[in-house]
Amino acid sequence: MAQGGCTQKLSEAEDLYESGRLYEVTKKLNEGNCLHGGKEGFTKEERTRAYRLLALVYIFMDNEPEAEDAVVNLLLVDPEHPGNDPNDPAELKYLFAKYRSKPIFRLGILAGGNFSNVKSLATYMPSSMNPGFDSTGTVISKSFDSDLGFRAGLSFEYMVVKNLELVVRLIYSAHSFDVDYNVISNGTYEPTNSFFLVMKEKQNWLKTPVALRYNIPLGGVTPYVTLGASYDFLLSANMSGNRAGLGTKFLTGLDLKANNMRYTSNWSYMGGLGVKIDFKRTDSFFVEGSYSVGAKNFVKNRYGSEELNFDVSHTDDDKVINSMAISAGYIHSFYNPKKYSDKKLQKVNRKRKER
Repeated sequence: MAQGGCTQKLSEAEDLYESGRLYEVTKKLNEGNCLHGGKEGFTKEERTRAYRLLALVYIFMDNEPEAEDAVVNLLLVDPEHPGNDPNDPAELKYLFAKYRSKPIFRLGILAGGNFSNVKSLATYMPSSMNPGFDSTGTVISKSFDSDLGFRAGLSFEYMVVKNLELVVRLIYSAHSFDVDYNVISNGTYEPTNSFFLVMKEKQNWLKTPVALRYNIPLGGVTPYVTLGASYDFLLSANMSGNRAGLGTKFLTGLDLKANNMRYTSNWSYMGGLGVKIDFKRTDSFFVEGSYSVGAKNFVKNRYGSEELNFDVSHTDDDKVINSMAISAGYIHSFYNPKKYSDKKLQKVNRKRKER
């Protein structure tokens, strides 16, 4: 049956309800395939109205099993209806109160960029080499610069208690940074015994952050703060670069992971601020800024490559990566309407009275 016919049937059923002809309401709504006809039947908004009407009819007919079936079907169509219709009579609200109508969990996707802030924990130089000096005789230390990286992943969210969620994510994160410095082979600075090193390292990680998130609901907008930790797995690490000056050399695509020069796992602390914006009752967008602090040095065997250590004359410092990230994403809520047990219902009602 076309939607136009179903729309008319719903309107007629609502008129019958207002006239007190309850038995005719159920008959009218069950005519044809309007309730179960998919795209050919009621629209989502009309199905919500239809199941609400059936629930009211069965309540006033004192048919609790059928009323509960109608409520379950309504919640499957509109999971958060109980909190969104102030016109529901007390009898219907009482019936809604017997059912779980909040999301059981949420799933989301996200993508964004990051900047790596590399921190040296201990400086190392090749044997017989010294850091360079500027014109005043001051030692020039290694300088680290960040390139823009990329991140994308999946997010799982579970409400622990009101406004407090457990967030577990699986994130692919690409980092890139440069290190450059002057080196002299012996004695003091002379153009004939010095060179300038520029090295670029690219790392790809699979991260598994686990965090608690506290939400501050403000209508359709929800600011939040997160705090947690992440255990990370190194997928790849490569280094390229060159030295200019004394004995110019080039390095292309050295596999640091294959040469056992990087630890294959690490972990970090993290925190962040963000905001969720609802655009449907079950869906929302979010924008989030976060900062992670590396908890462990990621350099393993700094002398694992003769090409890097002797030909190019570069030796890794002990280092950690601190990272700032900005992400945007989409979240969808999943529901499973379920009647509370008597014990659970007593607990839920007690909490409602305390609010």
